[in-house]
Amino acid sequence: PEASIPFFTTALEQGADPVTVCLSRGSANMALQRFTDAKEDFTLVIDAAPQNERAYYFRGIAEIALQQYEAAIADLTRSLTKNHKRGIAYLARGLAYTELGNEKDAQLDFNSASAFSEAELQSFLKVFDNHPAQRNKTIEMLKRQGAPWKALLSQKEADAIRNSL
Repeated sequence: PEASIPFFTTALEQGADPVTVCLSRGSANMALQRFTDAKEDFTLVIDAAPQNERAYYFRGIAEIALQQYEAAIADLTRSLTKNHKRGIAYLARGLAYTELGNEKDAQLDFNSASAFSEAELQSFLKVFDNHPAQRNKTIEMLKRQGAPWKALLSQKEADAIRNSL
């Protein structure tokens, strides 16, 4: 990812499609945990193509990493409005709600997240490798009496989260 960023920047400067270039550069910045730069790239995508669901999703993830939870909720909601099948967006938005102390909406999102795939789970965990406190808070909430843990994750997925901490 590090080596790709200058190439994406040059392509953008030379008039390449900002949507394609900024989505790619933003993804590289996310992989490098440069969340402010990633957020800026995804904002450029949204400015150029306001209907781009992926840009809202990825910007929401960057905002969670930056602890901008209200902005993250707004962007993840926009993403889900455009693609209600992106289950990981429900999980991420639930995490943001948890951080704001809104456990009711967090629970609703965790219940909705049951559609996400293991690939999405692994991607989510990788983004938050350096943010275990946020994951821990979410996991603790899900472990409570009556939490939708079994409806949310398969045993394998639950073990993957537990083992990553």
